[in-house]
Amino acid sequence: MDMQHILLVIATAISICWSDDAVPTTAPVRTLPLQDDIWITGTIQRGSGQYAPGEYTTILLDRPASSPCSDKVVTDILLGIGGTPGPALLLPYLDQRVAVKGRVSCPKTGIQFSPEPDVVFPVW
Repeated sequence: MDMQHILLVIATAISICWSDDAVPTTAPVRTLPLQDDIWITGTIQRGSGQYAPGEYTTILLDRPASSPCSDKVVTDILLGIGGTPGPALLLPYLDQRVAVKGRVSCPKTGIQFSPEPDVVFPVW
């Protein structure tokens, strides 16, 4: 390769990096599907008062996701069944990272994940 080709390649690379059309370096945030069976991974945590009254459990997602309820990015989702927070849902897995199957719903309190307690796998 001669010097003109090298300079052309370098100039092209620099213009791509400074371009407004440059591809973002982070992956787009995916929207969670509503009312479909899905698998999510995250850490089970105990909540109190932030998302609902009383004590309940949440899952801190491994990766942020877009809520189908509000189009906002969420990192923490309330666990519940039928729109009601579950104070003991997945409590045996407290502070553990798990993969769990369930469905996302949008009750009045915001986004909620209804897990299938029999389909939970610890992730190490």
